[in-house]
Amino acid sequence: MNSSITTPAVYVGTYHQYNCGSIFGKWFDLTDFDDEDAFYDACRTLHAGEEDPELMFQDIEGIPSQFASESSVTWAFIEAFRQAQDDGRAAAFVAWAEYTGECDYDAFDDAYYGEADSEEDFAYGFVEDNGLLNEVPESLRVYFDYEAYARDLFSCDYLFNNGYVFRN
Repeated sequence: MNSSITTPAVYVGTYHQYNCGSIFGKWFDLTDFDDEDAFYDACRTLHAGEEDPELMFQDIEGIPSQFASESSVTWAFIEAFRQAQDDGRAAAFVAWAEYTGECDYDAFDDAYYGEADSEEDFAYGFVEDNGLLNEVPESLRVYFDYEAYARDLFSCDYLFNNGYVFRN
């Protein structure tokens, strides 16, 4: 499981400066801004020397590639990331968003099921937590195939990604 997470950030320069041979810019932690407008205001302030700066995000960290490019950031991802971060589930949110291509926090929250070291580990916990073998005599429980059960669970009902479990 990946418990460390990189906060969404971009290095902001401009196309004009880049084309003139300069990589002048600054890293911005996107979670520091209340909203997208405040972020773009800070970018324009940084590049106030240009009349109409065409911003260029020269490097991107902590944002799945489908939510950021050289010239844009999907702000809905930043808002949902912040919410997941407040809930202590930022790494799980990033794993989910990267896999699904979605950045809706409520959809993530509905899908999130927890953490596990492996699919088989999850299956074992699922069986235990739900008492699925409670009626089976102890002497026969050792014959239960958790690996096969995990394959069944993750073939359609659940998704395992980077140590996190999500409902499909």
